[in-house]
Amino acid sequence: MTQISGKEQANRQMLCAKPKHNSWKDKSLPSDVGRRLTGRTQHLETRDDTEWPALPSHRRVSSTPVPRRKQPWNVAKTKSKSKPTKDTGILLENRFAPLLQDPDSPKERSSSSTGERYEAKSYTKRLQKELTTGPQTLIVGDGAVNKTKHFFSKYTKVLCFTNDMVSDISEKILEITAEHPTVKSLVIHTGALDVVKQQSEVLKRDFNDLLNKVRCLNTEVFISGPLPTVRRGDERFSRLLMLNRWLKDTCAAQSVNFIDNFNIFWERRHLFEADGFCLNKSGVQLLSYNIFDFFRQSPAAPA
Repeated sequence: MTQISGKEQANRQMLCAKPKHNSWKDKSLPSDVGRRLTGRTQHLETRDDTEWPALPSHRRVSSTPVPRRKQPWNVAKTKSKSKPTKDTGILLENRFAPLLQDPDSPKERSSSSTGERYEAKSYTKRLQKELTTGPQTLIVGDGAVNKTKHFFSKYTKVLCFTNDMVSDISEKILEITAEHPTVKSLVIHTGALDVVKQQSEVLKRDFNDLLNKVRCLNTEVFISGPLPTVRRGDERFSRLLMLNRWLKDTCAAQSVNFIDNFNIFWERRHLFEADGFCLNKSGVQLLSYNIFDFFRQSPAAPA
């Protein structure tokens, strides 16, 4: 009985005992135990004296903002992407700089002297080349020798002056030969146009002047005689015949080679053009062969 009464007394004490206020908020229990049991959001803890929700003790909250201490600005340092330029060793010059230089400066004088030496050297080389590869035979005359160059080799050069007379050829013959230092043989064919003037004494004087000039040359000279005409009148024919005879005698007296063309073209109408004065292709070929035949008979180099 005593034992039963003791248990009843203990139960009564438990039923009569009031739980302390906020006893479930024991520090020994976790703070979210209510939420775990009920599934509801736990309300904030209230203070007994003000009934206001208690704020966390580890924070300081104030309605008035506290001014913060100003901190000095720090300039951010960034890495520069640009790399230092390297010396590539390329020399930059102004190509128009020589135009601004004084022509009397030493540099300009040295460059001009260098250019002069280069020109002199190139001229010497060109002259030496011409001396070894230039023509060996030179034919100078009127329109009759115009097409004869097609029947000679590369060592023969033909210069045709269609409207030149004997006096014109005499004035330029020395200059022509000076421009061709490799020439060993010189052929001159002229005089047919002078016959038209009907001045035989003037024509002879011009030929003598020409012969005196070519005799001083270090080349073998050939005087090619005039060609006869066909259907151009008896007077012109006779004048050409007299000129051919006089040239043959004069060249023999002065030791100058004479090429007689008169006899091989006399009465050969098929060798002339329709005008009876100019040679056709067959006539030019025959004239070339006649000149070449005289070369073969002379000690000069062949054409």
